[in-house]
Amino acid sequence: MPTYKYQLHTHTTPCSLCGAMTPTELCRALAENGYAGTVLTNHFYHGNSGIDRTLSWQDFVAAYEKDYLACKQAAEAYDLDILFGVEESVVPGLEILCYGLTPAVLYRHPELHHGRLDVWSRVMRENGVVVIQAHPYREASYIPEPGPLPVETIDGVEVYNRGNSTPEMNEKAVAFADAHPHLIRTSSADTHNTQTVPVGGIECPHRIRTEADLAKTLLSGDYTLILP
Repeated sequence: MPTYKYQLHTHTTPCSLCGAMTPTELCRALAENGYAGTVLTNHFYHGNSGIDRTLSWQDFVAAYEKDYLACKQAAEAYDLDILFGVEESVVPGLEILCYGLTPAVLYRHPELHHGRLDVWSRVMRENGVVVIQAHPYREASYIPEPGPLPVETIDGVEVYNRGNSTPEMNEKAVAFADAHPHLIRTSSADTHNTQTVPVGGIECPHRIRTEADLAKTLLSGDYTLILP
């Protein structure tokens, strides 16, 4: 029985300032490494975004959506599933990944502009979006207090992150998930370049065609983590 691999945490240029691959390069790397698709989780308004923040909310979201649309177009040549997502900073240095999100939700909720964790958590849950904390124990000069967000504000946690966590940081994330067994667990490359695309992710017995399919899959647990 075939299975399908998905990368859950990817960044492209120009949407993410830290991105070092175009949507076309990402799609080629996914296909060459046997992945069925990815969630494009570029940095949003309060993260390392390459989009002009002086734009109106509607124009900002439209500019953010461009890399996703370019990725969708490039994916047609490889029969890949490209899913929309967001990585947003909601507490200084601490970020969430939003799975099951569509651009339409962002357009409807300009209050997300303020970047408050409680607002993001409420709006995402009202719209059936799964909120996962990215690399909770990552340490950096701009992160005053590494660690998990309040457990009531998230649905899960990255227990493996290749790009922004050491093995020790990932072990802490696993311990946190063990202490809160209801939380969803994810794995990702947190990739910014083509070399790390084939690291981590999830493997499923089915294709994930839409954002709603993604949220359903994560909530059901009908997948296995790809781990080193």
